[in-house]
Amino acid sequence: MTTKLVLIGGMPGSGKTYIGKELAKKTGLFVDKDTISRFFTEKMLLELGTNIDDRESEIYLSNIRELEYKTMMKHAFENLELGHNVLCSAPFIKEFEDEKWLDDISFEADLLDSEILKIWVHVDFPTARERIISRGASRDTWKLSNWDQYVSDLPAVAPEVEDVIVIDNTQSPKIPLFEKIDSIVKLISDN
Repeated sequence: MTTKLVLIGGMPGSGKTYIGKELAKKTGLFVDKDTISRFFTEKMLLELGTNIDDRESEIYLSNIRELEYKTMMKHAFENLELGHNVLCSAPFIKEFEDEKWLDDISFEADLLDSEILKIWVHVDFPTARERIISRGASRDTWKLSNWDQYVSDLPAVAPEVEDVIVIDNTQSPKIPLFEKIDSIVKLISDN
């Protein structure tokens, strides 16, 4: 049986976690980067002399970010090996633009007889801001205080990645979210 590794990317506030959990209810295991790495990330940030909510500084980007992704993917591959579909939720902004990273992940998945589905959750910046405010996470303080600077580094459109499935999760999508989720459930469930 071929398992599926589903990579769900998009900017913070796009709805990746919600969509990932809805898909996982029907298809497999859900792995969220922030959940799996939060406690070690916070400890490392303090050890490196910054605060637990830092997700934008060079300290975080150079020392921790890559470890979060490696940890999440190691957990995902371990569960693929056990025969489970795995849905990973993380921004994947840098990763979806990195052909070598995608090739390495594809190689690992192939070794486990797994297929990769890449999903990009699209949202406009005002909707993302509203959602980030409503979740009330302290790690978002810098983002909200420096919104214009923050979004200037984010992609406004889906990355140009082969076979990426784009979910429009704006306020008024052309295809209702539940329909899009149902169609992806079918893709994941097909063997």
